[in-house]
Amino acid sequence: MKHIIALIIKTALVMFVLITILSLANGYAIGNTIGLTLIVVGAAYIIGDLFILNATNNSVSTIADIGLCTLVIWLIGPFVLNEPVPFILAFLSALLIGVGEWFFHKYVVNAIIEKNPKVYS
Repeated sequence: MKHIIALIIKTALVMFVLITILSLANGYAIGNTIGLTLIVVGAAYIIGDLFILNATNNSVSTIADIGLCTLVIWLIGPFVLNEPVPFILAFLSALLIGVGEWFFHKYVVNAIIEKNPKVYS
């Protein structure tokens, strides 16, 4: 259940940014943008939030999320949106997602990632 709540929060964050930047400001189809949102959320949650954040810290994970989101939007976006996505547009979208991710990671650390104390025997 914890993961479902986290995924809903992350999806709302990414969807807000991508619909605002890609659809409303640049004319990409909203339905396709929602599809791209789901791909970005899936990749970023598994790679950035569950693996990188768990192994490092918020700063490293946020930077990794910005890079990952940029690449997904720029390279996979054209297949989902049926139009090319300029790199600067992908990067701007990822940067805004990264701002939200900084705060989202604080939630993930407190609600999802279990910190197991090391037991020395």
